[in-house]
Amino acid sequence: MKAGGVFSRWAEISAAVLLFAALGLIQVLIGGARLIYSLPSYGILAVVGLLTVFLFARPKPRPAQICLISSAIFFAYIIVRAIFSPAAYIARPDVYSIAGGLVVYWFVSLVCTNAKPRAWILIGLLILALAHVLVGAIQFRDGNNFMPISFLQRFDYGRRASGFYVCPNHLAGALEVIGLFGASLVCWSRFPRWSKLLIGYAAAVCYFGILLTGSRGGYASATVSLLVFAILSLLILRRAGARLFFSIAAAGAVAAIVAAGLAMLVVKKNDYLANRTQNVLDTAPIRLDLWHAAVEEWKTAPLLGTGAGTYLYYGRMFRTPRMQQDPIYAHNDYLHLVAEYGVVAGALFLLFLGTHVYNGWKNFLRLGPKRVAISNDLLSTSLALNLGAIGSVAAYLVHSFVDFNLHIPANVLLLAFVFGILANAGVARGSEDPVAPLSIWLWRGLLIATGAFLAIQCFRLLPAEYFAEHARTAQRNNHPEDAIRFATRGLKTDKQNPFLYQYLASAKLTRCDSLATISDRKSCYAEAVGALETAHALAPFDRTFQVPLALTYDALERFPEAEWIFDEARHWDPKSVYLDQIYKFHLSRWRNPDIARENAEADQTESP
Repeated sequence: MKAGGVFSRWAEISAAVLLFAALGLIQVLIGGARLIYSLPSYGILAVVGLLTVFLFARPKPRPAQICLISSAIFFAYIIVRAIFSPAAYIARPDVYSIAGGLVVYWFVSLVCTNAKPRAWILIGLLILALAHVLVGAIQFRDGNNFMPISFLQRFDYGRRASGFYVCPNHLAGALEVIGLFGASLVCWSRFPRWSKLLIGYAAAVCYFGILLTGSRGGYASATVSLLVFAILSLLILRRAGARLFFSIAAAGAVAAIVAAGLAMLVVKKNDYLANRTQNVLDTAPIRLDLWHAAVEEWKTAPLLGTGAGTYLYYGRMFRTPRMQQDPIYAHNDYLHLVAEYGVVAGALFLLFLGTHVYNGWKNFLRLGPKRVAISNDLLSTSLALNLGAIGSVAAYLVHSFVDFNLHIPANVLLLAFVFGILANAGVARGSEDPVAPLSIWLWRGLLIATGAFLAIQCFRLLPAEYFAEHARTAQRNNHPEDAIRFATRGLKTDKQNPFLYQYLASAKLTRCDSLATISDRKSCYAEAVGALETAHALAPFDRTFQVPLALTYDALERFPEAEWIFDEARHWDPKSVYLDQIYKFHLSRWRNPDIARENAEADQTESP
C-alpha cells in the first residue's frame, strides 16, 4: 500500500474514533442539555469534519443523492429560520445541534461507509450504555439523584433512572436505539459467537435500563421498534426456506415471550414501576396542555413559525392555570417543530423522512430478501446495521409523540448516525464507477466547511459559556464577587448572551443589598440596571429577564417603568400565579413608597 493510502487509512480510523468520542462525551455531559456541555463534542466533530480533507478523493460506496438533497434543504431551512429568530442566543442550541448532526450524518454517509467501523462505534456505545444503566440502577435503588460527576446535576425524578442524562426519558431515547442495534448485530452480523454473546448481554442490559427509566413513551417506542425488527427479520427468513423460517421463528417467538414475561415480572414486582405503568393517564392532562399551547403558537405564524426557542414564550402565554411550571418543551417533537418553524418545516421534514425510509427499505430488500434468495447466506453486518437503523427510526416516530428527544443534542447526534446509515448502506453496486463524481466532491466539501464552521464557533463561544456556567454556580452559592468576575470575563468574548448580563446584575444586586443605607443601595442598584436592560433587549419576550428588571426599577422607585415591564411580562405570561403575586407586590410598593422604604430600612437593620 502506498504511503498516501496508509495515511488516508489512518485519517479515516482517527476520524471514526473521534466520532465515537464525540457521541460518548456528549452523553456523559448530561446529553449536552446546556450549550456549555455540548460545545466540547461539537469541537471534536469539527476535527472529524476537517480530517476528511485527507479523504477527499478516497473512493467509497455512494449514498442516495435524494437523501443528501432532502437533508440539505430541510436543515438549511431550519438553520436560516433559527438565525432570524427573535432571540439569537436562545436559538443557538438548535443551530449548533444541527451543524453537529450534519457532520455526523455526512461523515457516516460519505466517508465512514464500511460496516466494520460503524459496528465498532455502536459496540463502544453499548459499553457506554452499560455505564448509563449502572448509574441508573443506583439512582433507582436510592432515589437520591446520584450523579457520578460532581458538577453535573439532574432534575429531581425520584427513583427513575436517567444515567448520565438529566431526564429519564432521554436515557430511554438513547437506550432504545443502542439496544436495538445490539440485538440486530447479535441476530444478523458476521461477528464471532463469543462476541455476539457479549453484545447480546449489553443489549439486554439496555432494555433493562429502559424499564428502570419508568418512561412510558420509552416502553411504547422500544416495543414498536422490536416489532418492526421482528417483522423485517421474518421477511428475510421466509426467503431462506420454510424449514429454517419456522424453526427460527418459533425460537424467536419463545425468546420474545420469555423476555416480555421477565419485563412484566420486573415491573409487577416493583411498586414504583407498576404504579407508573398503571397510571398512564395521570400525566395526560399536562401533555394535552402543552400540546394545546403548541397548536396556539402555530396559529400565530402558521407558515414559518415563531422562531427557534420561542415555545418557552408562547407556552407561557397559552398555558392553562394548572400548568404553572415553565413549559420549555411541547413534549411532542412534531408539534414543537411546526410551532417554531411552521408548516414549511413540517413538509420538509416529511420529505427528509420519506426519502430516508424509502432508501432504507430499498437497501433492506437488496441486503435481505434478495441477497438471501440468491446466495442463501443469512448473515451480513451491513444488513444488521440497516435493520437497526430502520427499527430506530420506528422507535423515534413513536417516542417523539410524547417527548422531546430531538431537542437533546446527544440524541440528535445519535439519530444523525442512524440516518447516515439509511442514506448509505455501505455496499457498492457492481456498476458503480470507482471515481467519485463531482456531486460527491461537493458534499464532502460541505462536510469540511461545516467542520470548519464548528471549529471557529466552538473556539469563539466556549470561553464565554465556561465563564457563564461559573458565574451561575458562583451566584447560586452566594459568592457575588466571583460571579461578577466570571460574568465580566465572559462578556469580553460574547456580548449576545443575556444570561451573562443577568448573572452580572444579580451578583451586583446581592452586593447592593448588603449596603447600610437606602441611598447607597439605590446608587448601587442603578449600576445593575444597565445589565438587566441589555439582557431584556437581547431576549425581550422572556420573563426570566423582565421580572428582575421590573423589580429593580421598583427598588429605584421608577414605578412607571416597572409597570411598563410588568405589562410586557403579563402579556407573555397571563396565567402565572407566581407573576401575579409579584405584580401585586409591585402595586403595593407603588401605592405606598414610604412604607416600602421603611420596611427596607427595617430589614437592613435586622440583618446580621
